[in-house]
Amino acid sequence: MKLSRLAAAVTVVAVAFAGLTAGPAQAAAKPGVVVDYDYHKIKVKPKTIRPYKDLNFSKLHWTSLTASTGYATGVQNVNTCIPDCAAANYKHTKVKLKFTRVRSSDCRKVFTRVRVTEVKSKRTKTYALPRHKRSGC
Repeated sequence: MKLSRLAAAVTVVAVAFAGLTAGPAQAAAKPGVVVDYDYHKIKVKPKTIRPYKDLNFSKLHWTSLTASTGYATGVQNVNTCIPDCAAANYKHTKVKLKFTRVRSSDCRKVFTRVRVTEVKSKRTKTYALPRHKRSGC
């Protein structure tokens, strides 16, 4: 009787430990996003990305992430360049984002396309996301 209780306790601990260790391994397999067009930094589920000099997405809340697709909501910030781009006058719009087209960047998998849907107007636009090529991966 005591042996079966011990076996059950060991099984419970092993299952709990397996659940704790599976999370990071699964997250590492998920594609990331190049968080800034000018740098090689890649993050999985970043809070902010800047694919272009005058466009960024902030306050990102990731609703789903798989090996091929990612969904997030957030704020699109577009520099209107009025009166000029240096003035940094940004238009802020709530958006839904769909990340697709996984490719290699610096030997890691990243999303290279995002479809942006404005929440209010339902207008959509698709952008290419930056990636940095490195050979020898």
